[in-house]
Amino acid sequence: MSWLVNFQRSHLSQVSVGNISWLLHRLTGVTLAIYLVPHFISIHSSQLGQKMFDQEMNLYTSPFFKFAEFMLVLTVAFHMFNGLRIIALDCFNLAGHQKLLFGLALTGCTVILISASFLFVPQILVPAH
Repeated sequence: MSWLVNFQRSHLSQVSVGNISWLLHRLTGVTLAIYLVPHFISIHSSQLGQKMFDQEMNLYTSPFFKFAEFMLVLTVAFHMFNGLRIIALDCFNLAGHQKLLFGLALTGCTVILISASFLFVPQILVPAH
């Protein structure tokens, strides 16, 4: 429990754009790393025969998995745009522009969100065949 208190003192006491983006970047990175395990398992099922692979792929047509795929797109988008923000901070000495760069990263995520919504929301709302 002391680690939680230390985390709160060191990170939550200084809520800032940099800290929020740091936390979100770590969370999206861990999420993407965890996602790789079932992704590799799914790819491996293609080597177990066409029938096994087709069964696995049919599972992913459900609205739950379409929603999860939509969340994955948003996770990748945030991680990518925030990574570009970090590169800009490090390579171009833009530390004084944290809020602007974070705003640009969120704007990019919003564009991806709106664009992906046109593709995913109809698939999420329509039941699988």
